[in-house]
Amino acid sequence: MLSRNLALYGMMGAGKSTVGRAVADRLGRRFADTDTELERWTGRPIPELFLAHGEPGFRDLERQVVEELAGFHDLVLALGGGTVLRDDNVASLLLTGTLVELRTTPEVLLERLRDEADGRPLLAGEDLEVRLRATYAEREARYAAVADVTVDAGRAIDEVIADVVAFALDAGDILTPSEHEQVMT
Repeated sequence: MLSRNLALYGMMGAGKSTVGRAVADRLGRRFADTDTELERWTGRPIPELFLAHGEPGFRDLERQVVEELAGFHDLVLALGGGTVLRDDNVASLLLTGTLVELRTTPEVLLERLRDEADGRPLLAGEDLEVRLRATYAEREARYAAVADVTVDAGRAIDEVIADVVAFALDAGDILTPSEHEQVMT
């Protein structure tokens, strides 16, 4: 029996990679991060890809990674913050998976990202708080619209992981019987 992928998305700093790795470990699943895969496929870091291709070109490259990963089952995916802004990405991800939004406040994101802004192309070069709040406002409605479930990611990491796992358990079609048993023990 094939299970559905869990695709985690949200703003930069929401904890997608950290939560995703932990959830994958808990479920005994493989973990994939679209940004990491894109860097591996191209041999170039994300900031360099943004610089070379601009955001539209970067999103086209990201689309190829999403299409490839969406073809697998039994994954926990951490998606780049802009991945679900494209309808074609959402459609591909929903064919084999469930979309889990990790949401927190701009204040929490600002605290988490304060020392990392230079490595994040959409936040670099401008006043971090202004850019972060603008990006949050641009994405908030879309994020809510495509979510199968929204998890409060502004809490302790263990609580966020527990909520994602609980959702997977309760959904009925996400976990295989053996995964369900593994989580329950």
